[in-house]
Amino acid sequence: MISFEPLQEDAIAFLSDRTGGNYWGFNYGAPHWVCATSRNEGRVDAVLLGEFTSWFEVHMTTAVDNPRIVTRRLLHALFTTFFSKAVRVTAMSRQDNPRSIHGILRLGFKYEGFCRLGIEGKWDALVYGMLRDECPWIRKETRNEIPKAA
Repeated sequence: MISFEPLQEDAIAFLSDRTGGNYWGFNYGAPHWVCATSRNEGRVDAVLLGEFTSWFEVHMTTAVDNPRIVTRRLLHALFTTFFSKAVRVTAMSRQDNPRSIHGILRLGFKYEGFCRLGIEGKWDALVYGMLRDECPWIRKETRNEIPKAA
């Protein structure tokens, strides 16, 4: 079961544990956040999160224990929402996380560079980006539409 509501405490704990980041102390409500939480028998098994960091950009963070929940339908819903406001989505990964890097590339992100201490000021980051017209998860006819400024 997937919910598109602000993150609850167990989802925040899951995301923080899986990524090593600190996701406590934020208000995960719209319009700055898009949250998807998957639960199996009440237990969190995936969190996909988008933070609108500016009027043109979303930073995407994921933590997934059960990859089967990451369906085309879910990705279509997330990326359609992201690109309804933003022109780019950014994802970062630590260099020592090949599973994360593989997942980011499979989603269609392109490698853009390296950011020293770019993740929480603790870890170096590989930076990946996706533009609307490159996104394989939204309909082709909507890829070139210009989003409205927030």
